[in-house]
Amino acid sequence: MWFLFAAALLLQPGDPLPPLEPGDTLTLAPGVHAGPWTIEVPDVRLVAEPGAVLDGGGAGSALLLAAEGIVVEGLEVRNVGRENDFYAPDAAVWLVDCPDCAVRGLKAAGVTTGVRAEDSPRVRVEDCTLRGLGDAPGITLYRTPGARVQGNRVEGFLDGLYLEHASDSRALGNVSRGSRRYGFHLMFSRGVEVAGNRVEAGRVGSAIMYGSRAWVHDNVFAGHVGPLAFGLLVQEQSDSRFERNRVSGNTVGMLVVSSPDDVFRENDLINNGFGVLVRRERDKGASALRFEGNRFRGNVYDLAVDDPEAQVAMRRNRYDRVRPLDLDGDGAADLPYVPSSSYALLTSRQPDLSLFALGPGMLLWERVEGRVPALRFMTLADAAPLPLEREGRPFAGVAWILALAGLGGGLWLRS
Repeated sequence: MWFLFAAALLLQPGDPLPPLEPGDTLTLAPGVHAGPWTIEVPDVRLVAEPGAVLDGGGAGSALLLAAEGIVVEGLEVRNVGRENDFYAPDAAVWLVDCPDCAVRGLKAAGVTTGVRAEDSPRVRVEDCTLRGLGDAPGITLYRTPGARVQGNRVEGFLDGLYLEHASDSRALGNVSRGSRRYGFHLMFSRGVEVAGNRVEAGRVGSAIMYGSRAWVHDNVFAGHVGPLAFGLLVQEQSDSRFERNRVSGNTVGMLVVSSPDDVFRENDLINNGFGVLVRRERDKGASALRFEGNRFRGNVYDLAVDDPEAQVAMRRNRYDRVRPLDLDGDGAADLPYVPSSSYALLTSRQPDLSLFALGPGMLLWERVEGRVPALRFMTLADAAPLPLEREGRPFAGVAWILALAGLGGGLWLRS
C-alpha cells in the first residue's frame, strides 16, 4: 500500500536528507551533498545525477543502508573515514540487514572500503569503480547468500573482492588490480560461480578456501610475482570445478592445498614458475584432483606434488614439451608423459635450488630422469598427452627465478 504514496524528491546541494517514505525516489542534483547519511526506509531509490557527490565528512561510512530493497545508482562518494578493521572498515556505502538491496555505478577514490555489506541476502553490487588506500577490501560481503557482484573495477585495496559466508552467490566480470593481498578472496561458501573476472598485478594472488561446489571458469589470474605470489590458491576446497581459466606470469600458477574431489579442465597455465603446485596443510587431508585438457606452456615446472598421499590424475592435457609421436593417429602422443620431476619437487621444498632451474645441470637431470623408468614419477603420468606448439621458455631473465627462490617460509597466507 505504501507505493500509493511514494514521492519523487529532488535534493539540491546543501539540503538535508529529507524524511523518506517506503518507495520514494530521491534524486541528487549535481554538486556536493554533505553526509554522512543513513537510510532505514525500505524500497527507497537514490539516484545521483552526473556530478552529484556525497561527502562523508571524513569520519565513518558515508552512506548507511539498513532496510530491505534500497537501490543506489550513479553515486560518487568521497571523504570516508580511515577505520580499517578488516571486518568493520569505514566504507563509501555500508549495507547492514539490507536484503535485496543494490548499489550500482558507485564511484569512490581514496577510500578505505568501497562497498561493505553484511547480513544482507541477495545484495547486488554492480558496475562500480573503486580505488582504495590499501588497508581494507574494496568490496566485502559477509553473510550475504545469493549475492551478485558484477562488472566492478577495483584497484589498490588490501583484497579487491572479499566474500565470506556467501553461498549461492555469483562474481561475474569484475576487474581487480594492484591488491596488497588477494585480488579475489572467497571463503566458507558453497555453490558460488566465479566467472569472467580479471585479477592482475597483486602482491599475492587470489584465493578460494574452505568451501565446496565452486564453479570457477573463464577468469584471468596474471602477473603475481614474488616470494608469496600465486595466480590462484585453492585450499581445503572440495567438489569444485576450475575450467577455461588463463593463469599466466605468476610465480606459482595454481597452488592447491588439501583439496579433495576438484576438477581442472581446459585451463591455460602459461609462463609461470610452477604451473601447478600441490601441497598438504599440516594435519589435513590429501588432495584428490583431476586435470583434463589443460594447456601447459612456458612454465619452468609444469607440475610439482609435495604430498605423497595426493591423488593427481592427468589425462589428455597439452604440453609444450611433449614429442608429437602419434603412430596410431588418435591425436595423442603414443608414450605417456610425466609433467613433473624430482627436481621440481626438490625446488618446491628448497626454493634456493630454483636459481639453477634453467641451468645445464637441471636440464641434464630432467633428461636422464625422462629416460630411466625407475626415476620417473609414473603416478603423475599423463597416459594420453597432447603436443602443444612450442613458443620457447620465457624465463631468460633472472627475476622469475629469484621470485621462485623466495618461496621458502611458506607459499600461502592464512586468512
